[in-house]
Amino acid sequence: MIRITGGEWKNHSLLTPHHRKTRPTHARLREALFHSVLAWIPEARVLDLFAGSGALGFEALSRGAAHVDFVEVSQSACDIIKKNIRQFNVQSKVRVFCSDFEKWSFQSFENKYDLVLADPPYSQGFEKKLIHKIEWQNLLNDEGLFCLESAKRDGVWEASEFLVKIREKTYGDSQLTTFQKRENQTSEVS
Repeated sequence: MIRITGGEWKNHSLLTPHHRKTRPTHARLREALFHSVLAWIPEARVLDLFAGSGALGFEALSRGAAHVDFVEVSQSACDIIKKNIRQFNVQSKVRVFCSDFEKWSFQSFENKYDLVLADPPYSQGFEKKLIHKIEWQNLLNDEGLFCLESAKRDGVWEASEFLVKIREKTYGDSQLTTFQKRENQTSEVS
């Protein structure tokens, strides 16, 4: 089990999958992530990709997010997310998509997100796909943020046609990179 690090449910436990296919985001990194995006959380629509137990999405809800969509390919992890949803009684604020993120990302979206959080399996190439293959112009609200956790050893992630990198910080063997949706898609990265 892991614990929520802040907000309404601070120190409450989350159920986690028993298998080793998921790697929960460490508490220190979750705290740093949410401290860095605090202004985006209240009433935000949040997307938790590669959700695992849903820890990032539940952290966002605990801090005041209005809605979270969880996307996770593992059926057993989706079942854990659903148990956590019942535990916190937030059925009206969430949706769970038990799907591969690439298949899921090509659907049409009725609403865009203010914050997209992704903690994919390290060193499997998901980071480049997330940065360059997702249609961010259709997924993120104006000034929306995309936060990507990756292995430090995998290198530095650069911006894309629709994203500007605004922050990159290392925590142990992990790296947290934050992107913002480009206002003008032809502008240079600052």
